[in-house]
Amino acid sequence: MPPLGPPAPFPDSELPGLDRRSRPLSEAWRRGAALVAVGHSDCETSRLTLPFVDRIHRQAAPAGTVVAVLQDEAVDAQALVDELGLDMPVRLEAVPYPLAARLGLATVPTLYLVDVRGRIERVSEGFRRADVEAFAARLGVPAPLFEPGDDAPALRPG
Repeated sequence: MPPLGPPAPFPDSELPGLDRRSRPLSEAWRRGAALVAVGHSDCETSRLTLPFVDRIHRQAAPAGTVVAVLQDEAVDAQALVDELGLDMPVRLEAVPYPLAARLGLATVPTLYLVDVRGRIERVSEGFRRADVEAFAARLGVPAPLFEPGDDAPALRPG
């Protein structure tokens, strides 16, 4: 299946959080644009990307919503959240990764900007600094997102 991109609807899925309660992903874009970051704890590029996505979450709330979907067991996802000091909501996707299949996901991390109607506005695979800055701007985060000393290359494939 080819990957979903603009203006396709983002597949709504019920996914559990770290608290094991399932919620629809559509909660994220109910009041405005949302950034959905799909990643995995064993992926170094996900580990690079997620702290910057979390920075967007901390600065965008309540104007924009950010949610991470981790393709991990709860214990591994919680360890990653603790290690990286993440504050954003986390949902879990278990094998065989049905959401990823519906998205046509080819790599992690992949970031999706979803509008209030649930349509994909923009997609970015791997870490692309310019895309992360564009997502932040779209969610109302003032520039600059990146700070001196951040280890944020222009590009790192997933």
